[in-house]
Amino acid sequence: MTSASGMDPYHSPDIVPPNKVAIPRIAGVSHVQSRKRSARACEPCRHRKIKCDGIKPTCGQCAYHKSRCTYEDIKRIRDAKQIKSLASDVNRYEKLLRSIEGEVDFPTSRKIRKALKFKDGDPSEKAEGDQSDSSASVGSLEAVDVVGEDLNRNENTRASGFFGKNSEVSWIQRLENTTQKHINDGMTGSGMNSVQRNEATNDTPLATMNYHLDDLDISPVDKLSDPTVVPMRELADEYFNAYMTLVNPFFPAIRKSTFAAQYIDFFDRRAIPSLKWLANLNMIFAIGCRHCRLMNHEKSEIYDNQMTFLTRARQLSLNGNTLFEHTTLQQVQLEFLTSLYLLCEGQLNRASKFADMAVHSAVSLGVNLRLVDGRNYDESKEARCRLWWSIYSLQNLLSSMHGRASSVGESLSSLHLPIPAEEESFNDPDIRRLFQDEEAREIDLCALLFEKLANSQSFPAWSLSAQPCPSLFFHYMADLGHISQSVLNKVYSIEGIREESSQTEYRIQKYSIRMDRWLAKLPPCYQFHLPEAGPWHLNHSMLDDETALYTRERVCLAMSYYSARITLSRPCLNLNYSRNTGTSVDKSSRDKLRAELAAHCLQASCSLISIFPDKVDIGWLARVTPSWAFLHFLMQSTIAILLGLSYGSFAPTISQNLSNSHIHANAHDQTNDSSGVSGIPHPTLLETDLSTAFKMCKKAGCWIYAIASVDAAAKRAFMLCDNIVGKIAPRVKVDLDGWPNVASLIDEMDDKGDDDHRIMRMDELEKLVDFEATVNSKM
Repeated sequence: MTSASGMDPYHSPDIVPPNKVAIPRIAGVSHVQSRKRSARACEPCRHRKIKCDGIKPTCGQCAYHKSRCTYEDIKRIRDAKQIKSLASDVNRYEKLLRSIEGEVDFPTSRKIRKALKFKDGDPSEKAEGDQSDSSASVGSLEAVDVVGEDLNRNENTRASGFFGKNSEVSWIQRLENTTQKHINDGMTGSGMNSVQRNEATNDTPLATMNYHLDDLDISPVDKLSDPTVVPMRELADEYFNAYMTLVNPFFPAIRKSTFAAQYIDFFDRRAIPSLKWLANLNMIFAIGCRHCRLMNHEKSEIYDNQMTFLTRARQLSLNGNTLFEHTTLQQVQLEFLTSLYLLCEGQLNRASKFADMAVHSAVSLGVNLRLVDGRNYDESKEARCRLWWSIYSLQNLLSSMHGRASSVGESLSSLHLPIPAEEESFNDPDIRRLFQDEEAREIDLCALLFEKLANSQSFPAWSLSAQPCPSLFFHYMADLGHISQSVLNKVYSIEGIREESSQTEYRIQKYSIRMDRWLAKLPPCYQFHLPEAGPWHLNHSMLDDETALYTRERVCLAMSYYSARITLSRPCLNLNYSRNTGTSVDKSSRDKLRAELAAHCLQASCSLISIFPDKVDIGWLARVTPSWAFLHFLMQSTIAILLGLSYGSFAPTISQNLSNSHIHANAHDQTNDSSGVSGIPHPTLLETDLSTAFKMCKKAGCWIYAIASVDAAAKRAFMLCDNIVGKIAPRVKVDLDGWPNVASLIDEMDDKGDDDHRIMRMDELEKLVDFEATVNSKM
């Protein structure tokens, strides 16, 4: 029955239907709490697989069973702690590896460096394509100098110091790494897996590629000896004359006429010199003695040990007290002479240190600026000018050898180039006019770097009538050095890299034109090439006759010119020409320019080596060449050729049957018919004159090998070259017949006393041989 409303009255929640009894609700049923579960069971309960109430420090089950109750962290926290512990272990092991890296043998050291670089995520561990690109950019126009290793980690790395991309030591390192990479790639098919290839990838420490001798100690000062002692007059005259004849024309830091008069008064006991003057005399003796020993190496025992003179100079004016005194002109000269002597001895890093001291000392006295004080004689002003340009020239040479940023530049000096006449000619009307007329001197002695385009086709009036003399020679040397120093400061410095590629390439072309202009300005007495055939054809009739007038000047100018050419164009000597951004037209133009510069680099290298006589004569080096730089010139040109051969050896278009043709006169014509791989142009020199290039390389090797009998730096240099040649020669199919045997170098070592620090100790030489054997074992 339903109600009127249509709803069942018994379904109302408040109405109890008949015949049913209401059961009261149990109080608190809705509030009964479920059993609490433990968030984490203890370890005993987990092992028994029973429920755990999670009470700490002891749960109920463990209390009942009287067992030890322990809880472990959850997996996330446990993993985090484990990672932290492993990271601590890795850091400890890495610190240990870094500490022993410099104390183990070379192969082990290389493996340690490889492991550390992989851990650090080094860019060199990228894909193969990225490796190739990075390797090709080393030393190129776009590459910025970086420090690839901690140079403060041990005594050897500190002794070597940093070598920039313009140094042949960096070129050797790059060549070693590149050739080793190709060797490792070639071992893939002979069962070498990827892990083995990665372990064998060469990452050569820079110090092992350094052939200079900074790691050899200089003996400490013996305070018991008398620093005022001088050699017997006969030997002293020989040392003094050797310096004034063979060295002072390159670096007239000493005013010859004045110092020679003081020298005579000193030996005739008519004057008591100052300690600084006597220190300068000892450094002149040291440099002159070294030249005498080199010219007469077969009877060098009759001469003093040049280190004796350095020791006396140190006692006189290179000790702690003197270094804290205010600078004088004699102290500037002493710092310069010390730097030059250390360079002669192969102590490049120390020489650079003293050269920087000389620069800053000279700047503190304003030697780098024009002296307009009317109370000073013109001769005195010119002496200061030549002192500055001597320091500048030495700094330029050192910068090209170690590749570091130079402390001299275009904006540091307001001096004109030195007067191209001897002091005895200063009263001549034409020379006197240069002293008295500042405007005339500005025009006539303007450096080529600042020469206006309107004057580029004319020559100064003085140059048409200038008489050959040491001062004229130094004038041209300083002018060339000014150009090459600007190349280092403006093109391949960090400043140059930050500029656009078009600006950098413009500067390269600018400096190349300036060098051509310098060559054209040389007077006939100093010309070393055939003007009608181009700069690469030497006039050997003017260079080979040692008895002819001005042969030494021509040889030295030629070596310096071709070395500057190599410095200018060497970074373009790589495969990766097309890395520039821009349109295809821009790339094509830049590739052509770089291919042309690469050809210039190889041509300059071959020309420089061809200056050396075919018959090795060590005495010729001291008599005719700048003996402090001939090893640098040989290594610079040799490594440049080996770099070219290394790149060319992987180009399938190179012919294997090449004749001994001469170097072409015009590099512009060579690059027009060049060919290569994957659209990359190779310098035609590699394709048409491969045998000539390697012939020059073998000639340089013979000279370095011969010099090794009297110079420890040459020993190291030859071993480095021998290692590289052994890897490249099989790939380019060149004959190694005539290349000196490295094993015979050890057999022919001179048995000299320990007091002669120039000769490498036997254990050092054996270490280099072991290094070479280790590298060659991977071939």
